[in-house]
Amino acid sequence: MKYLSLLLCCLTFSPALAQPLYRQDHAPIASSTSNEALAVEIIHHIGLVSQRDNHFRETRQLHALKQPLHSEGLLRFVPPDHIEKYTLTPVQDHFILEGDMVQLQHGQSPMRSIPLHINPTMQIMAATIRGPLQGDVTLLQTYYNLSAQGDMGHWTLLLTPRTSEVAQIIQRVQLEGRNNVLERTRLIQANGDSTETIITPQ
Repeated sequence: MKYLSLLLCCLTFSPALAQPLYRQDHAPIASSTSNEALAVEIIHHIGLVSQRDNHFRETRQLHALKQPLHSEGLLRFVPPDHIEKYTLTPVQDHFILEGDMVQLQHGQSPMRSIPLHINPTMQIMAATIRGPLQGDVTLLQTYYNLSAQGDMGHWTLLLTPRTSEVAQIIQRVQLEGRNNVLERTRLIQANGDSTETIITPQ
């Protein structure tokens, strides 16, 4: 669990290079089957963006702390699977996810490399990050039930654990956005700790 929060807070980006995808004919959806269909459509549209470079503001609520933790920095996604997070304040951190490897650097300390395959928790986290960005519905459905509300002009996408293994780590992941733009995420871990991230163009 040591790197759980760092992996999870890299989940969402909004595009700097994206062209918005509008669906004027999309009505709000009510049934569970339609909710899943909208979720699939949203994920496919997110995956159409060629590259993402963004600024983030993050708030973490931890049971162990009386006050929330705030941080800011930069996010980047370069297909097919290169993901970077630079935390600039209050402490500088550098995170890179690519292929089967996670690289982490805290402050001025040396970069550390960790293979994903040695830790099932980190594999789940990597899939949670990559699935939406790559538009990979099949990958996400390995771990989550998918549902959505709204329409393509303004939607909320919800990921809830499909397996007990995932439920031991994550209670739910909620993403909000417009068309193929991700604007806000809220992730609640199984222990109740939460991370809310607001994403804006860089």
